Amino acid sequence: MALTPSAALPIRLLQAVCLALLATGLGPAALRAQETPVATLGDLASAEVRQQGFTLPRPMKVHVFARGAGVRFWWEGRAGTQLFASGWILDAATREVVWQMDGVTSRRDGSDRVADRYLDLPAGRYEAYFADYGFGENLFFAGWIRNIDRRDLGPGTGPRGSHSLLGALGLSREGVTQEWRRRVGRYGLQVSVPSAEAASVAAFAAPLRWKNSFLILAADRDGGRWSQAFLVRRPIAVHVYAEGEASGRRMVDTGWIQDARTRKAVWEMTPDKARYAGGAEKNRRQVEVVQLPAGTYVATFVTDDSHSPADWNAQPPCDPGLYGLTLSTPADGDLAAVSLIPEPAPGPVLAELVRVKDDQDLRAGFVLKADQAVRVYAIGERDGDEMADGAWIEDASGKTVWRLDALRSEPAGGASKNRQVDELVTLPKGTYTLRVRTDGSHAFGDWNAARPWDPEHYGATVYGVK
Repeated sequence: MALTPSAALPIRLLQAVCLALLATGLGPAALRAQETPVATLGDLASAEVRQQGFTLPRPMKVHVFARGAGVRFWWEGRAGTQLFASGWILDAATREVVWQMDGVTSRRDGSDRVADRYLDLPAGRYEAYFADYGFGENLFFAGWIRNIDRRDLGPGTGPRGSHSLLGALGLSREGVTQEWRRRVGRYGLQVSVPSAEAASVAAFAAPLRWKNSFLILAADRDGGRWSQAFLVRRPIAVHVYAEGEASGRRMVDTGWIQDARTRKAVWEMTPDKARYAGGAEKNRRQVEVVQLPAGTYVATFVTDDSHSPADWNAQPPCDPGLYGLTLSTPADGDLAAVSLIPEPAPGPVLAELVRVKDDQDLRAGFVLKADQAVRVYAIGERDGDEMADGAWIEDASGKTVWRLDALRSEPAGGASKNRQVDELVTLPKGTYTLRVRTDGSHAFGDWNAARPWDPEHYGATVYGVK
């Protein structure tokens, strides 16, 4: 039976109201039914960071839903919320953040934080990330967060750094871990697009590498050292992308490039040039283009004893997959002018004091028959602005002609106090003595913190330069 105009009027009115609700965003369930996920990140119990890349062939409205958690410092307002489980999206080409979950872009949902946003993104490649480095809760007017090191999650273990105060409040290491396990399964992030567009959105593995990359030192563990030599056949420009960690005015996860012949640094990651890299305040990123003449170079990156992709003990940087050092050529034609080569072997050993133990005062003499440059490679323990385990060279009169300078040293991997130098020193003809002196702790065979990456050379070696 056909409806009369008077009977059809209420139905048309109801339809108009529904359409108005959808148009004003008051009917999200109906809208989301027409969406398809293109990136889903979860299972944070077994990995601190999950990531997925996706390509938008044209501008699209993207729906981002993320559930994480954090601790709110009430006197700082919403901006004072420190998240230990959160997500973000990078532009894969520029490596810049286009959206991030924080205290402002998320809302409280019980003990969790939820971000539920629509983003208008231009065509391009993007990477979605979600990280959970720890667990915490508000406690009275303050709060606590503890690192969850998945390498230690065996029976009877808990997050590193658990405080005795937490135990006194009934929050034992085991209890904190158990509560984290109960909650971590619901953390994660999902990126969806309109279902009609989903087939055109291609996925890729993140991170997307820099175009024309020729050298990648992926710093994927604590206490590590990575080194690679390369040959430059003609002058070129090199794009340097480095991510590391700072501690005060020092870089503790850092990299540099040396001229293989002179041992001089032609580029290095420094606190003055490195900028905030997102996440924890200590995360740093240095991006620049350097001009390299023809020659042979050695790129190196080292990490200290904590905070790396093996276990982030605070929020990771926003580009965690490229932690370390990446070199590329901005000009396509310059890529053919670079090639990776074995690191040049050092010259003959003139004097060597290595595998040095606690409380030793060692000497080794050598003679130079003519004025010449020598290469000095030394590793020792730093204490503030001085070396607790030091090395130096004396001439025949006892005058110091070279010294392992703490302020000129570089990280040697492992604990942040492990330091090294690798430099050329020009000495006149004569007789010399290499000396190494250590204090009562932290030396070869008896480390009281993470050992350096090259423990066999703890001490000093003098090489002749060919």
